[in-house]
Amino acid sequence: MKKMALLFIVLIPLLMFPKIIIQKNIDLNGDMIIENIILEGDYISSIYIDNLKLNIIGKESTTIELGFGAYEPTMEFYDFDGDSKLDILVKGYSGGSGNYIYYYIYSNENGELLKSDDSILKLDTLFMDNFKALIRYNDAYTYIDLSDRKDLYIDMNAYNKYGQYVRDNKELFIGGINELYPYDFGNDNIYELYGKIKISGLYHADTIGYAIFVYSIKEKRIRWLEISKLIYVK
Repeated sequence: MKKMALLFIVLIPLLMFPKIIIQKNIDLNGDMIIENIILEGDYISSIYIDNLKLNIIGKESTTIELGFGAYEPTMEFYDFDGDSKLDILVKGYSGGSGNYIYYYIYSNENGELLKSDDSILKLDTLFMDNFKALIRYNDAYTYIDLSDRKDLYIDMNAYNKYGQYVRDNKELFIGGINELYPYDFGNDNIYELYGKIKISGLYHADTIGYAIFVYSIKEKRIRWLEISKLIYVK
């Protein structure tokens, strides 16, 4: 009687090992020594990459776990903190209906400079009577006229016909950062971040306008802020 042996083959997913997403050879510190900067991650699908991390290989080697995954991750090099050395900006998109931006800025000299969990811009918002919204940042504030949405907001029982706001929740929806670019605001070779955040009304798709800002990483403050309005079209 012949004996049969079972051969067990363990299949190891090809996607479990980090893969190089972007690789750049660049002198970060101006010391004439080239660093090899590698952005790695795990491909969860053909377009989404999880567990992003930076590997900096030079006189010393450093690995930084970025703490997020993203669609379309990119890597750029600018001086954000004013030390005349290049810092590393990694950013990518969350996907989904919001499609917000995740970001991480790292200095090879000073370590972490900024990450997505840090609050760049904290806005206070409030629906008010007479179809208006209050947008406030620290001691500065402005009003947005919502009268172009009057019929919609009455139909949705947010306002009554007398223009009184009647819902318990009076806050607007403030999303994540939708746009984020390096921008030399002072024309001094020290880069700030130019960004845009969507402001929505009764629901996320009810876009009222945008908060457009310039944030200084060196000074850790907003240097410029503008609130724009999007006209509602039936």
